[in-house]
Amino acid sequence: MTDFFRSKVHYKELIATFDDVLIQPGYTNFEPTNVDMSSQLGSYKFNLPIISAAMDTVTEELMAIKMALLGGLGVLHRNCSFERQLEMVRIVKRARSFVIDDVATIFPDEPVIKAKYMMENYNISGIVVVNEENKVCGIFTKRDIPFSEDDIKKGKVKSFMTKEVISIEPGASREKALEILFGSRKEKLPIIDKTGYLKGLITKKDLAPEFPLASMDSEGHLICALALSPKFPESTHSQELLKEIENYVDIFFIDVADFYKTSDINGTKKLMDFLDSDFVLGNIGTYEAAEHLITKGDFDEDKFIGIKVGMGSGSICTTSIQTGVGAPTLFATAQVADALADYNTKISLVADGGFKNPGDLPKAFTAGADLIMSGHFFAGSTESPGYVDTIQGRKVKIYRGMGSKEARTAGYVSDRYTEGSKMLPEGVSDYVPFVGDLDGVLLSLKEGLLNSMIYAGAKSITEMKKAKIGIISFSGQKESKPHNLLSRY
Repeated sequence: MTDFFRSKVHYKELIATFDDVLIQPGYTNFEPTNVDMSSQLGSYKFNLPIISAAMDTVTEELMAIKMALLGGLGVLHRNCSFERQLEMVRIVKRARSFVIDDVATIFPDEPVIKAKYMMENYNISGIVVVNEENKVCGIFTKRDIPFSEDDIKKGKVKSFMTKEVISIEPGASREKALEILFGSRKEKLPIIDKTGYLKGLITKKDLAPEFPLASMDSEGHLICALALSPKFPESTHSQELLKEIENYVDIFFIDVADFYKTSDINGTKKLMDFLDSDFVLGNIGTYEAAEHLITKGDFDEDKFIGIKVGMGSGSICTTSIQTGVGAPTLFATAQVADALADYNTKISLVADGGFKNPGDLPKAFTAGADLIMSGHFFAGSTESPGYVDTIQGRKVKIYRGMGSKEARTAGYVSDRYTEGSKMLPEGVSDYVPFVGDLDGVLLSLKEGLLNSMIYAGAKSITEMKKAKIGIISFSGQKESKPHNLLSRY
C-alpha cells in the first residue's frame, strides 16, 4: 500500500474503490510454478483464498462442498430455519473424508459366509472384527477367506481373521496414516483409541484424494462454515439446535451489514461463550471500527480469527444509495488492514463484495486482505441454488441481495439490516448470466490472480500485500479498457 491509503486525512477526502486503482508492476525473479496463493484464516489453510458469500442464491450445501473441494470455502447462508441449517452442515461435513465413520464390523463368532456376503454386497475388501463392547479383536479381509467351500460355509470369522491389527490413534494426520500404510503394506487402517474401542477406518484409496487442494480439517472432513445472526437465540429449543449445528461447523461468520454496534457486539460475545467454534466478525468498514473490536470488544482471542469488511459494495446491494452510508471494499480493506497491522494481531481480513473482474482480487490482496468473499462471481454457476431459466434466448439464474424485499420477507434475515425500518429494501433481485460449472469460474479467478502476482513480482499473498498501488485517473481507466475499436466508442 502507498501513503495514500495510510493517511487518515486522505481517508476522509477520498473513498476509493477497485476501479480507482492499479497495481504497479514489480520485479519478478521466479517461475510461475513457484507462486503460492494459499492463505490462512486462523488455523485453517486455504489453497485458494476465495470464499463464496452467505447468500440464499449463492451458497447452500452443493456450493459449499464444491468450494471446499477446490481449495476455497463456501459459507452457508442463514436465510432459513435452524433445522434447515442443520441439514446443510451435516451434508457438507459428511461429504468427503479420508476417515470412514460408519465402519462395517462383524463379531468373531459369526460365520465366514456372512463376512463374504457383506464384502460382496457392500463392495468392500475388509471388515473390522469387534466384540460386543465394540473393542477391536481383529480384521477380516478378502485375503482371509479360506479356499475350502466347507470352511466358508461352516467356519467362524475368529478362526481366519488377522488378530494382530496394525492401527492408528484418533486425530492422526493424513501423512502419518500414509506412512503406516506404506510401511505395513496394508490397505486398511482401523482407528483405535487407547482403550481398544473402534473409532473409524482409514483406507489407502481414500488417502489419494481426487481433489488434492481440498480444504479439510484434521480428520479429513471438508471445512464447514455457516453464517450466524449476532442475536443469541431466546428459546431453549433453538439453543439446543444451535449446539447440534456446531458439531458440524468449524467457523461461524457473523452476518450483519454493520457490525459496529453495541447490541451486535454484546450478542456475539454471548454466542462465543456458548459455542466452541471459531468466529469471523463483520461487516465493518473503518479503522475505528476495527480498533474498537480489537481493543474494546473483549472477545475470546482464540475464537476471534477474522474480520469481514466492506459495506454497500455488492452488485445487488443498495445500502449506500438508500442510506448514504457505506465503505467500499477496497477502502474498508485498507482501513482495517492498517488497524490490524498497528495492533500486531493475528486476525485475518476477509474482503467482502464489490468484485466485478478477476483483476479486482489482487487489488484487494494488495490493500491488505487475506481472503476475498464474493456472491456475484458464483450466483450464475451450476452449483448455486435455484434453477436455470431462459430469457430472450439467454440462460440465466436469479441473484438477489440479502437486503432485497424478496430475501427479507423470508423472515430469517430481517436482523441483518436495521430492524424496525419498515423493511426499507437495501438490495435488489435480478438475473445473472448462467456461467456453467464452478470449476471454470474458479479457474478464471485463479489464473487472473496468478498472472497478477507474476506481474507484481509477488510469490505469495503476503508478498502481494507489499506491492505498490496507485490511483488511476479517469482517462487512465478508459485507456485500461479496450478502446478505439469499431464496436467500441
